[in-house]
Formats: sequence, structure tokens, C-alpha cells
Amino acid sequence: MKKHVAITAGAALASLLWVSAADAQTVVRARTHETVVSGGPNSALLGSGLFAFGVPYVASVVVASTSSEPGDRNLYIPVVGPWTDLSNRSGCGGLGQRSCDTETANKVLLVADGIFQGIGALDIVGAFVFPETRVVRVARSERRLLIAPAPMGQSGYGVAARATF
Repeated sequence: MKKHVAITAGAALASLLWVSAADAQTVVRARTHETVVSGGPNSALLGSGLFAFGVPYVASVVVASTSSEPGDRNLYIPVVGPWTDLSNRSGCGGLGQRSCDTETANKVLLVADGIFQGIGALDIVGAFVFPETRVVRVARSERRLLIAPAPMGQSGYGVAARATF
């Protein structure tokens, strides 16, 4: 009697699930999961900012340490120094003063120096304001649902389901 109940229950379950010996097995798999990770400063902005700020600032320090012009001492101050130096330049073309040709070139270089130091400083700040984000694909353990014909008892057959989570 028990064998007959197992076979009947197994046959009813098989007819409900539309599983037969020809279908063998059905497998359902889960998709991989994507995660957006935000971490640390933006490396592209930080690298370009350090370069755009560092190269002109090093040139400014070299000029400040070797120049006899009193206004060039302001070049030790980052970002603001070139603009302060530009406003404090001594005159040119007079008796005992520099030639205005070289002074014009110096002023153009001071403006370029101030612009590049400012852009570099903004890049460095922007690297922390806009942190780096990247998409990480996390493969979860594969979820599986296996539905297949299975023996029931000594001589009966039915349907078995096995899941892995």
C-alpha cells in the first residue's frame, strides 16, 4: 500500500510539473550581481592636478630663490604668489631699471604660472569632491534548482527537487 501511495503521489507531482523521463532535468540559475563601489579620490583628477600644480610651482620656487626682483619673493606662496608678484612688479624702461621687453615676457610667464597653478589646485580639490567610482561584478554562489525523475521506494518512481543556495 505504501509503494502504491508513493507512486501515485510521484505521478501526480510529475503531471503537475510536466516533468517526464524525457525532460531529464530542469536547471534554474541566478544572474551575477553588480555593485557600484565608491572609494578614494579620483585618481585621474588627482594625477593631472598634481602635475598641473607641481610643475609651475617648482619653477616658481626656483625663480623666487634666484631672482633679485623683490616682488619675486611672493612666488613661494602657492596659487596666489604669481598674481601678487604680478601686481608688485617694479617699473621698467627707466634709468637703472630692467628692459620692458624682458619684463613683458616675465609678466606673461607669471600669468601662465598663476593659471596653471589654479587649475592644478582645482583638480586636486575636485579629486576629493568627485570620488572615483567603479563597477564591481560580484559572482554570487550559483543558485540551482534541479528537478528530475527519481526512484521512490524499492520499485516506484516520482519527481525529486534539489536546490543549492
